[in-house]
Amino acid sequence: MRLRNLFVITLAALISVSIIVYAFAKDNKYFQEKQSDNKNLPGNPLDGRIVFEKNKCINCHSINGTGGKIGPDFNSDNFLSGDYDLITEMWNHSPKMLKMIDQMNANQQKISAKDFRRLRYFISFLGYMSKTGNVSQGRDLFVQMRCNECHSVGKTIPGKIDLNKTGYNASPVNLAQTMWNHAAEMNQKQKASNIKISVFKGNDFTNLAAYLESISVQGKKKSLMFPGNPVLGEKLFNSKNCAECHLKENIGISFNNINLHKSVIEIAGMMWNHSGLMESAMGEHKISWPTLKDNEMGNLIAYLYYYNSEQVNGSVEEGQKMLESKGCLNCHFKGNKYKTLSAADIKPFDNVDELFSKLWEHIPIIQMEFYSGGKALPKLTPGEVKSIYLYFNRTTR
Repeated sequence: MRLRNLFVITLAALISVSIIVYAFAKDNKYFQEKQSDNKNLPGNPLDGRIVFEKNKCINCHSINGTGGKIGPDFNSDNFLSGDYDLITEMWNHSPKMLKMIDQMNANQQKISAKDFRRLRYFISFLGYMSKTGNVSQGRDLFVQMRCNECHSVGKTIPGKIDLNKTGYNASPVNLAQTMWNHAAEMNQKQKASNIKISVFKGNDFTNLAAYLESISVQGKKKSLMFPGNPVLGEKLFNSKNCAECHLKENIGISFNNINLHKSVIEIAGMMWNHSGLMESAMGEHKISWPTLKDNEMGNLIAYLYYYNSEQVNGSVEEGQKMLESKGCLNCHFKGNKYKTLSAADIKPFDNVDELFSKLWEHIPIIQMEFYSGGKALPKLTPGEVKSIYLYFNRTTR
């Protein structure tokens, strides 16, 4: 019952838009190779919510307003996307966190590498969720984008495509898929009618979907779409020839050069905004326009979301410098009085989560040592954390 209630709370706190979270597969070989520090994708990003509560993070932090009010609220506007962001934030704020834990007469919670990874993916996943749509803004968009010149709403108009029933399937992802499937035809008609092709930004898709839902004839259950499965999305990316242009032939924008760690709706907007260029390029190379069905748009966007998150630079050489400049070598040198391992002898970590799990456990001791010498715990950046991790995992010793 406890577990059931936990997931009910999770869904209520996270899902403010009309989509249901889909379980992400974890056995994708591509992702295991692509994300060098992360051997697996989350089986379900919401697993991290259990860690968030079990380790009592919720006593100080909230998720979309649900939880404690002492620390920052995590939501779609305030989340940590990169592999090293949450590690860095927890390290830099650990003095305040430990002080607050002490004032609350609580104990610092140990966290395993596996649980920390779940927590990172959970916090990162918050950026995938889009906001609730605004009906009035969607109505304005419908006119501004001149959708009403080809489509009718409210009442049927001869010669126009009736949208009075599309609200049944007007979840933002479903709307994006429907428009994508007709993009080539729509682009041609807009050019012929001298209509500027619509450009979506921010929450536009969600607002438009909310408007279409509001004007729909009532009496039929609305069809919702899951966010998607990135493993199936990768297969689509290859089978629909997306990889030919974006990864192999350099015809389209290389995904290695842009950050796709955006909300599901922002990625849908990016795809639509480039549909005109895609149509021209695909026609030139005699590639047929890819159509999507069922939940394929959701799967494809989920793949893109995890494809290329925030890039962080680091090196073994910088890591060695960081250990010295940050004062780590004041304790971790051969023959030290604390009998701690020298930095040069610390064994490689299986992943960056294991590194931070060990660090988190020893932060009180580390902090006390710095304070006793009249110094504050040194701040770190994501790049510095990565460099330190790379130093410990260097191949030559």
